[in-house]
Amino acid sequence: MRIFLTGATGFLGGAIAGALLARQHELAMLARPGAVAERFGALCRIVRGDLFEPDGYRPELKRFRPEALIHCGWFGVAGAERDNLRQLDNVPASARLFQAAIDAGATRIVGVGSQAEYGPKSGRIREDESCAPTTLYGVAKLATAQALSAMGAAQSVSSAWGRVFSLYGPGSDASWLIPSLIRSFSEGRAPELTLCEQLWEFTHVDDAAQAVVALVETPSATGFFNIGAGEARPLREVVLYLRDEIAPEIEPKFGAVPYRPDQVMHLEADIAKIRDATGWSPKTPLERGLVTTLLAQGCKRMAVT
Repeated sequence: MRIFLTGATGFLGGAIAGALLARQHELAMLARPGAVAERFGALCRIVRGDLFEPDGYRPELKRFRPEALIHCGWFGVAGAERDNLRQLDNVPASARLFQAAIDAGATRIVGVGSQAEYGPKSGRIREDESCAPTTLYGVAKLATAQALSAMGAAQSVSSAWGRVFSLYGPGSDASWLIPSLIRSFSEGRAPELTLCEQLWEFTHVDDAAQAVVALVETPSATGFFNIGAGEARPLREVVLYLRDEIAPEIEPKFGAVPYRPDQVMHLEADIAKIRDATGWSPKTPLERGLVTTLLAQGCKRMAVT
């Protein structure tokens, strides 16, 4: 299948690109001028352009004639940018991309969304839950999902939107919880944490990438889909596992940070819908994923599991 991908130089987008190439898809990816996309070498076509400047990428998109589009590109994924007003610019930029892909011949579009669309909900979350995002990031993702759904229905294009839950893995943002814990323990510092009584799930980036590939390869799978591990684990257990692997002598400072007023105590994706629609299920056990992540950050593993 000829697939046009945005966001391939990012954390999840790079994993999606690798998974698509491993499945022998013909791939073209949008990359901003100066962005490092050469790691994919001659295996795909690199289209230099900007999501927010459609006149720059539209001619190459038409020449490529994609059968499908995967939209993973986004301004403001980092936590510090989640309430930046530029988040709202993602919505019209994404809609123009969807239309350009349809005009170029795409009959399947898959967008990458976020658990942030649901807002701060506790429990096992299903796709039919009401959405009440509390950040501009979540608001923009939800609006883009709704735009894709409406455009697909109006133009008889098969579309799906995958809401990704808490990602981790090699190459993840240094400010995210798991990389920050690894850094603290590696530097001999005791991290300051909440009591860590939360039940949270963590989704390995490779599993999330395979879920997106499964969606693009299954045109009958339409609508909204959760992409997650499907299993919540005690957060304290995750902290202590990393501590034991890196610096067993350190005692984390549990309770040093108070819970936020809107603290989510149970974060877990119900993944029955995507599993039933595509046959996908996560393959990476949390312990194995944590070890590969800490090794990727240059940590010597201290225990054998």
